[in-house]
Amino acid sequence: MVIVVVIIVIVLGVYFGLVYHPPKKVKTIYFYTWWATDGKVALDKEYAAFETSHPGYVVKSELKPGAAGTEAIYAILADIKAGHPPDLFQSLFGPQVLSYIEDAPNGAKDFVNMTPIAKSTGLYSNAVTQVLMAGTFNGTMFSLPVDVHRCNELYFNPQVLIKYNLPFPDNLSELISDSRALESHGIYAWAVPGDDGGYDQTVLWGNIFLSVSQNTTMYDELNYGTLNLSNPKVLNVLNETNEIFQEFVSDGYPGESSQTWTQAVPKIISGKVGFEAVINSYCNYAYDFDNTTTYPNAAPYNNTSYIMSHDIKLMSMPFPGTSRYYIILDDSIVVPAGPTQNEGLTFAEYFSSYSGQLVFTKWKAVTFYKNITNDYYNTPGQWYNYESLLNHSSNAHSFLYQLSDGGFFAGPYADLDSAFLATIYAHPNVNDSSARAAFVSDLKSTLAKEKSDWLKANSLGYGFMGTLSDPFGGYLPPWVNNTSASVITSNAVADNSNVNSTSAFNGNIYSTLMEFLDNVIAEVKY
Repeated sequence: MVIVVVIIVIVLGVYFGLVYHPPKKVKTIYFYTWWATDGKVALDKEYAAFETSHPGYVVKSELKPGAAGTEAIYAILADIKAGHPPDLFQSLFGPQVLSYIEDAPNGAKDFVNMTPIAKSTGLYSNAVTQVLMAGTFNGTMFSLPVDVHRCNELYFNPQVLIKYNLPFPDNLSELISDSRALESHGIYAWAVPGDDGGYDQTVLWGNIFLSVSQNTTMYDELNYGTLNLSNPKVLNVLNETNEIFQEFVSDGYPGESSQTWTQAVPKIISGKVGFEAVINSYCNYAYDFDNTTTYPNAAPYNNTSYIMSHDIKLMSMPFPGTSRYYIILDDSIVVPAGPTQNEGLTFAEYFSSYSGQLVFTKWKAVTFYKNITNDYYNTPGQWYNYESLLNHSSNAHSFLYQLSDGGFFAGPYADLDSAFLATIYAHPNVNDSSARAAFVSDLKSTLAKEKSDWLKANSLGYGFMGTLSDPFGGYLPPWVNNTSASVITSNAVADNSNVNSTSAFNGNIYSTLMEFLDNVIAEVKY
């Protein structure tokens, strides 16, 4: 009897040891994101790849849709203020990240410092430096980047321009002329949708502003809230920008005020509308949902015979007059400190890794890794944007951060969007100078708030993008105690009274020279 019991025990032990395996505990990661349409296909593929390479993990989205996070940003801020932030969440990589730091009960301590992680995973040696500097604040990084978008982009159906014998616009004058010609032929020239909370208006306006000003310092000063709106040269740029903006808005299609940018994509593809200025998410959305491939306005694709023989219906190009600049936005992941931070970091590190990038950016935007030699992207438009990123990488001054996608703190950004919708977008008549004056007044108030937020960040030690030796865009705001800031802003049109002109020069001479040349061009033009 004892022998029988022993045998049974041995058999059961063998069975449970070799055959039966108790289920492993699954770790579920909840990622707060606004990628409900654009980006959803790429994100689902990223989840699948992560779960395959990390058995025992499952990732699920907590969705709050809205272009560029226009809804999600403020929901996240409310949770942070209340002391219960999401486990991890999507963020734009620029100054917007600092909004979360400033609103958190314990400031920076409430978030994982990503700087040592970025260093240990090789980002600083393998990624385009200026991409990283966009989300680094006086040397500290609070989120990990997961893609790069080029934002100064124009989209159009090339067959429409060919049909009416119109040039692909190389400059702003040609773009205006093309727009007027399309209108004369009964084609709505522009898509500027109004149901994205002001996002589309900010994108278009920012591109026109850069094209008119040809001045990176003016644009940088918008980001930092220091643009001097009392300066006649600035006002001239603003007035010209606003007039062109009003004209383009007046050429919009009926019903666009209640539509989003994604609803405008088919109208461009079908040739019912001429142009739309939007970031390069456009080509990904068109590919995923409209079965349309985006081609760059570059050889061999922009040859008329090639376009017609390949039936190309969507083409992208740098917004006319801005090709020498690369306006970026990066999506990134923030991991709040707390009981789930290890799981959040596991996913964030994979997402930002080389392997994670090959999965995600095949379907959305481009990667920031600078050693890609194989075109793995879905569309030629993406590959062209990636090559342009590398071509610009040697000149810091060619980089700017998109106003509508993280380039402002959260509060001032909401004010900026409202200003566009309430003033010049709502008054498209170019003869309505009162609308332009109202917008300038709103902008002045918005910039004052933006500067105030930056000064608060500066008091916390995070007062500018990048590092002293490598500031983002080669620009330092006037409150940074560094002569390179004085050299740059003294050649611009802003008030530089707060600059310490006697401190030691730590800037790069080549970069300063490039900025000086930018401003010489602006001085000659205005």
